[in-house]
Amino acid sequence: MKAKKIVVFGCDNTGKTTLCESLVGILNFKFPGSTEVAKSLGPNKMVEEQIDFMEEMLGNKDKVIIFDRFPIIEEATCGKVLRGKNNFQEWENTNVVDLLGKVDLFIFCYPGLFDVLNWGEREQLDGVKENALKLINAYNEMAVSLRSLGFKVVEYNYKIGKNFHNIVKEIME
Repeated sequence: MKAKKIVVFGCDNTGKTTLCESLVGILNFKFPGSTEVAKSLGPNKMVEEQIDFMEEMLGNKDKVIIFDRFPIIEEATCGKVLRGKNNFQEWENTNVVDLLGKVDLFIFCYPGLFDVLNWGEREQLDGVKENALKLINAYNEMAVSLRSLGFKVVEYNYKIGKNFHNIVKEIME
């Protein structure tokens, strides 16, 4: 299996982390040690730290790397909605496109509006629940933008069982 780079993205409460863990479990079962998850660096990181993180993970030629959130996408969605600022906006667009171009597959998680807004007792970062509709819209726009730029984007809905198997097949090709 080729060492692919995969970005999983979507609003909070869409199944991203569960999907990442499931994919790592299956891929490492079939190909031991082949796959790892690159977790978000978290908020308030310098652009340079985020760039170094993305370049290091995207440059790993030995493993499938599954990003559970990707700084460029998170800044263009969450950063813009929650802070009113995308930290990568001032960074050259060609560099952003170059990093995005190193990703083999983008997986957009969206189980539908009702399920995303069904928070239950789950804790969220400040502003997420209050801006949920704006965030959902920003992620949907991101998926459309990535597709329109020619990137490979598949949608994942955890409520559709065969959807997961199709994603596994896509990764293994």
